[in-house]
This record gives sequence, C-alpha cells and structure tokens, in this order.
Amino acid sequence: MSYQPYKKSIWLSTTMALLTANLFAQSPANIENKISVRWEVPTGISLKKNPTSKLIIKNTDSQQIALKDWSLWFNFIRGIDAKSVDSRFKLSHRNGDLFQIEFAKNNLTLQPKDTIEINFTTLGGLINYTDGPIGLYVSYDGKDTYADIKNYEAQRNTFTAEQRKAYLEQKFASNELLSKGSQQDILPLPAQASFDKTKSFKLTNTVSINSDNDFNNEAGLFIQFLKEQTGIQAQKSTSKDAQIKIVKTAGFEDEAYALNIDSKGIEIKASTATGAFYGLQSLKSLIPAAAWSTTNKSLNFPYAQVKDQPRFPYRGLMLDVARNFHSKAEVIRILDAMAQYKLNKFHFHFIDDEGWRLEIPGLPELTEVGSVRSANFKDGKAIQPAYGSGAVAKEKQYLSTQDYIEILRYAAARHIDVIPEIETPGHARAAIKSMEARYNKLKKTGDLKGAEEYLLHDPEDLSVYNSAQNWNDNVLNPALPSSYQFLSKVIDEVKKMHEQAGVPLKIIDLGGDETPAGVWEKSPKIEAFMKENNITSVHDVWPYYINRINELCHSKGLIMSGWEEMGMKNFGKGMDVNPALADHNINLNVWNNLIGGGQEDLAYRLANAGYKVVFTSAYNNYLDMTWDHNFAEPGHSWVGLVDINKTYSFAPENYFINLFKDNSGNELPKDFAKNKVHLTEKGKANFLGVKAGLWSEKINNDTRLEEMIFPRLLAVADRGWAPEQSWENGENFDHQTYQKSYAGFMQKLGNDELKKLDKLNKGYHYRVPAVGVKLIDGKLTANTDYPGFKIYYSEDNTEPTLKSKEYKGAIPFNSKSTYKFRVITQIGDLGIVSTY
Repeated sequence: MSYQPYKKSIWLSTTMALLTANLFAQSPANIENKISVRWEVPTGISLKKNPTSKLIIKNTDSQQIALKDWSLWFNFIRGIDAKSVDSRFKLSHRNGDLFQIEFAKNNLTLQPKDTIEINFTTLGGLINYTDGPIGLYVSYDGKDTYADIKNYEAQRNTFTAEQRKAYLEQKFASNELLSKGSQQDILPLPAQASFDKTKSFKLTNTVSINSDNDFNNEAGLFIQFLKEQTGIQAQKSTSKDAQIKIVKTAGFEDEAYALNIDSKGIEIKASTATGAFYGLQSLKSLIPAAAWSTTNKSLNFPYAQVKDQPRFPYRGLMLDVARNFHSKAEVIRILDAMAQYKLNKFHFHFIDDEGWRLEIPGLPELTEVGSVRSANFKDGKAIQPAYGSGAVAKEKQYLSTQDYIEILRYAAARHIDVIPEIETPGHARAAIKSMEARYNKLKKTGDLKGAEEYLLHDPEDLSVYNSAQNWNDNVLNPALPSSYQFLSKVIDEVKKMHEQAGVPLKIIDLGGDETPAGVWEKSPKIEAFMKENNITSVHDVWPYYINRINELCHSKGLIMSGWEEMGMKNFGKGMDVNPALADHNINLNVWNNLIGGGQEDLAYRLANAGYKVVFTSAYNNYLDMTWDHNFAEPGHSWVGLVDINKTYSFAPENYFINLFKDNSGNELPKDFAKNKVHLTEKGKANFLGVKAGLWSEKINNDTRLEEMIFPRLLAVADRGWAPEQSWENGENFDHQTYQKSYAGFMQKLGNDELKKLDKLNKGYHYRVPAVGVKLIDGKLTANTDYPGFKIYYSEDNTEPTLKSKEYKGAIPFNSKSTYKFRVITQIGDLGIVSTY
C-alpha cells in the first residue's frame, strides 16, 4: 500500500564544528527565531546507499546562543545510523518519523554567525529533497514549551555540471519522441470514434438543450459549464430542433453512450444518467482549450460519430487526507477533475496512524485527539508531530459530518462513488490513542465499563514490532470485543451519513495492510483468545480477524473491500494467497507489484483464486512517487520512478508485456514473464478495474497535492476507460505502435487538456513540464516533457521569469555563459529550472 523504507535500527553519526564553551551564555528564549537550519547532501555521487548528509545550524543573531535547555526535533522519513554519535549529543528516535537531538553538555554555546554541522548517515537512500528533515522545531527542556523553526531550507541540486548536461540531453531525446503521432481527439480515448474535420457544426449563443427529464441533473451541469468556462448561454428546451439533444434510449450499458454531430446538431443517446453524463464529458473534450474563454459567441464541433463505453467498471483514485490533511474544498476540486475524465470511484483514505480526519458522533475523542498533532502530545490530548506538521497544532484538521455529507452529494451528482476507508487492524495509531484518551477520561470518573467499551489495545501487550512507517504501537487487538464494538459503531455512523446524504453506502473499505511481523505475539489477551478458539499459531489470528470483520460488514448489508493482505495469509514462509476466503465476497486493492520483488503477479493470483480485484499498481499508478532522478523533483521512490510514460504504459491485463528492468535498473531475464502467473478467464471475470493512489506523507499543502496528481491522473483515466490497445496484446511488445499511441495521448494532454486545467476552477497546479536541452551544431535546442508550453530562458545565470526571453528556436551557444530554461504556465506556476 504505502512505502517501505524504514528499518528497525535507528542510528546517527555526527560531527560538530565551530562550537565554543561559555558558562555565561544567554537564555534560550526565542531560539527558533535566532537560528537557521539547512540540510545538505553531497553532489556528484550516488545517494542510493547509506549516504551521509548534514544539518547546518547557524546562529543568525548578534549574541551567542546557549545550547543547554533546548533540543531540536524533526520528522525524517528515512532511518538514521547513530553508531558514532558525538558524545556531546544525544539522538533519540521517538516513534514513527519523529527524532530528537539533545545537546548533552550544558556548557556549549554557538557564537554569532557561527554554525554547527551535524553529519548523519541515512539507512537506505536519498532520492530527492523531500527525503530530508521537515517540521523542525525546538523544545525548551523541562518547560514543556515548543516552537517551530522559522528559517529552514533543503538542498535541491546534486548534479555536477557534466551530470546536469547529460541529464538534460537524455530528457531532450525522450521529449523528441512526443512529436511522432497524431493527437488524440477525446480524452479518455473512446471505444469507437470517427471524425470528419472538414465539416463542423456551429453551436451559437443562445444554446437550446432538449433533455430527457431523467437527465436534468446532467444537462444542468453542462449548462453551468458552458456559462462558466465558455461564455455560451444555454437553456433547456422542449423543441425537437434544439441544438443539443440528450435522448434516453434503451439498449445501452450503464456507462455507455453514443454521440453524433452533424448538420442537424449534437445528439447524445444513453440509457442511464451516467451514460448521458459521460457523453457530455466527451463533448467537452472536443472543445479546444482556446475556446475555454468567456468571450465566445459560438463553438465549432467537428462532425463525429462516437460509440463508447468504458473498458473497466472501476476507474478510481485513492486520496489520503490522514497523513497530511486536505480540506473539503480541495476534495471538491479533485472530484471535479475526476468527473471530467470519467473516473468513477473515489477511495477516501481519511484514517491512518498519523490522523483521524472524520467526525464520528458519539466518539468525539477521534477528532479531539486523533486529528490533532502537537509537540505537547505527551499529555495524551494530541498525537505526536508527523510528516512536517510541526510543533503547533493546526485548526480543524478533519471533516465534520456535514462536510462529508456535502462531499457525498457532490460526488454523486457527478457519478462518482465515495468508498470510505477505516484502516484496521494496522495503521490504526490515531484511533488507538484517541480511544486510550477516552479510556483514561472515563476511568477517572469511575466508569470502567464505559472506559473499556471501545478500547483498542491490550495494556499488557509486550509484543515488539516495527511497522512500515516505523511505529511500534499502531495495531489494534483483535482479541478485544471492544475492537469490534468500535468498528461497528464507526461503520454505523458512516452509514448514517450516507443515508443523510441520500447516497446509500454499499461498499466500505477496512484497510488490512502492512500489519507488521511480531504483532500480538506477547499479548495476554491474544494468548487467551487463541486457547479459547483452538488457534495454535498467531498467524491464524489474521484470517480469523478478516473473516469476522467481513461478517460484520455483511450483517450491515455492506461489501467489504481492503488491501491485498485481506486475501492472504502467512503459512509460515511469508504472506501468500489464502484460498479459504476467496468466496467470501471481499474486494481487494492490490498494490504490491514491485519489479523484482516477487509479487509482480499477485493481482492475477488473487483474481484467479476468486477475489474481486482492483489493480492499484504501485509501480505505475502511485502518484506520490517522484517523476525522475532530478533531486529537485518531489516524491517517494521506494517503487522507483513513476513518470507519465510509466503510468500510460500500464497494461492492466497483460502486465508483463513491457517490463524489461527491475526497480534497480537491472535487465530482467528473458523468461521472466513465463515464470509468472497470468490472468485466466476466471480471473478476468473478477478483475474490476484500475486505481491510482496518492499517499500524503510528503504532501502538506494543496499545491503540492495537485502537482503530484496531475497530469498523471489523466493517464490513469485513459488506461481505465480506453479499450485494450494493440500494443497490450500477445507476448511481444510493439514499441513503435506504443510510441505512436503515447505521443497522441501526450499531444492531447499538453496542447489541450492541461490548458483547460489552467482555467477550470480558477486553475489546477499540475506538475509543470521540465525542459530538456541539447547542444546541436553550436546551438542550444530545448523542448518540454509534454508539448504545448512556452519556455523562458536567461543567458546570465538568473532565474527565468515571464519577463525573460521566450524560447522560439535554437540559441547560439557561448561557453562563457550560463543558460537557464524554465516553463511558466498561464496561472504563473513555475517549472523546474534546467541549467546548461
């Protein structure tokens, strides 16, 4: 499901410079305003294996600073090696990704303008600047006071001049391929479509729309779109001569439609409101970005005949608002974009170790404690800082019941199903800590029965474990009846919200992933539970728990979905497919397909066994992954690099056809695919579709969120809707056919769809394309990761702005000059600078 960089040992190797001793140093008050911190890494060398980096703490004040009585805290997503820690320091790993550095000697001071350099070795690799420390704050020891450090930066470049040139030339060569193909007309690609672009139908102001009454909502949304995005006024009409007719017609599948454009006008036929909605989305896709202007007097559409329906019934996005919270307003923006590209499933991940983000009536502690991250977490009224949240708790980092109801209604109007996820039994620390606070509160009043009603952990459990995110206390206890009472209560309240919204809950996700080794092994409650139920191995507690919560869901009229581990069991040699629950109506989201990891065929093995499967390919569709190996690109890297090419190249039902290298870049054996399980006919019947996932550990603002989602989500939408392409078939991958298909998609994306995203909802912050550069015949030639964008450049080593020169052709190269290139979008978003 999520990333796997953590290891059990947490160590630190440090060196320190420019410290002086003074017994009469000043008070530590306002240290956070008197220091700056910078994180630096070596340049020109590989940082993939246990690299050394450093934190540089500088005294920016005019007076010396005492290091006694305060310590430095930070979140760091990697492990740290502490074997050679300087004796004047003490490093502590607190839990999760939270670390503390204490200055052990009491007489150390930092002189004005001097610095400390604390070098440490990372266990694992560093791929980009977002791997660095974040959320830095100081604590005043013994005083329970904390403050965020105001001045912090992380190094973003590790290239030498020669490495940078080689990187830019490689990027240039890759970008050149995008011109070799014909631009796709509609995104996502329809099942069948023909166009006569020599003829067009003019849609004039004011537009008349004749719509079946069952399609009033869809017609209303389209009228709103025309007004807000094109300036064209439209109104409902009963005339058979209306310019646009949306006709209810029997015989179409649920999401299918037909679109016809000729001299008589525009006609959409569908059997359902969903089909009619998607027909209108295709009509919107035919409107070029240049016509998304409120000054239009008319719109021209090419003659067209489209017969369309999706390849898969499940085309989704999983959004994590637990690790870092994102508001209702931002969720609404994401739903709008999903609807535009015919994605129909919104997997809403609002609960995890680091946050509970949904108000649950009757359990106020879940948001009073579980949504609050604060340096004062030791009092039990908050949980600890994580993923850069800092010392000071933020206001209302959760969705109210009314917020959630509004999201449900908004999604339903756009034919998107919201699938809520309640993470269990692992990834449950926020819930565990919240219910622990409830337990302590009620116990003090003497209400022991009430205190134990929803308790999620065994206080006597001495099990030692370490989760994927380095937690040692994040798994609820399945031997406690209160665990199931808690789940039942939460499910009931979520179900009520759906009923209030008029959007009945049909499927609920109960997580099930990444329960670490060692869990429950030393719990007295588990030991007694196993004896009572004749269970001889703690491994068998897992399928018992999965079956029980599945029965709980069924008793409430719900289908349970979860991550792949729900369909697996440890038979003594690690997790493998568990056939015993295959006929228990469990839907699985299968993410683990790391190339070279041994589970590349897991989605197919589970589907073939009888589980309903949504292929949530981490290797292709995890949108929190970094784009490439430029240190300035944000994102995770544990699954490798995920650019839009890798997302578009995903072959859901023939996954191995275009796999040639493992995650480390090593060539795969030629018989690699032959040794893997392929999808059978039975498996295909259980194959529901595809989904993208975005985890928010490194995404603490809405701009970064959108930059990671877009434009890659459009490729996911295309692969989920478009019919199987010829390059996906057989055993041999046709590179040439694929490249034409990919180039056509990218031209539609860059020339058209991203320009629309500049205008929709006042603009989306997609990843601005980077610039490739190559020296050809004494001139610098530049291109972009996707076509259709203006490049600005400077020749004097300054950062390009909109006032800089616009690149319009090859530039004569002067070896004494430093050239910088960058794309700047219509809404002012900046691309990464390419320096040559």
